[in-house]
Amino acid sequence: MPPADHAPAFRALRRVRALVADDSSVMQHVLRAILQKLGVPEVHVAGNGMQALDLLKANAAINVVFADLKMPKLSGMGLLDMLRGSEIFKELPVVIISSEGGTDSILEAGRHGATAYLVKPFSLEKVAGALRKIFPEEPA
Repeated sequence: MPPADHAPAFRALRRVRALVADDSSVMQHVLRAILQKLGVPEVHVAGNGMQALDLLKANAAINVVFADLKMPKLSGMGLLDMLRGSEIFKELPVVIISSEGGTDSILEAGRHGATAYLVKPFSLEKVAGALRKIFPEEPA
């Protein structure tokens, strides 16, 4: 039986190109490790929302963003608002990550157009679940 923190990889993850935007280098490392363990082939990191915007503009292959709610220069919610207001990025899936797990924060993120919301600390299974909703498995 696999350990509790293991979710099986699925084929759809081979096409995922992720961006992790978090001002905590520890959280960047943790989320990158989880995504790589799940089989995501490409993970970029940014220390704030402005760096995330620059990376998105420079790399059209990025197809999902994990953004910390509270970051310097541009918060995750600010980044989300900018992406939703952009013709290029308005459909880009954005997963808000935060230590704030209250209903108000989750609903607010949803009103701003977040695709999913993960509460820190999150497990590999929670990240896999969010990715399965965003990138459903295609029939063989």
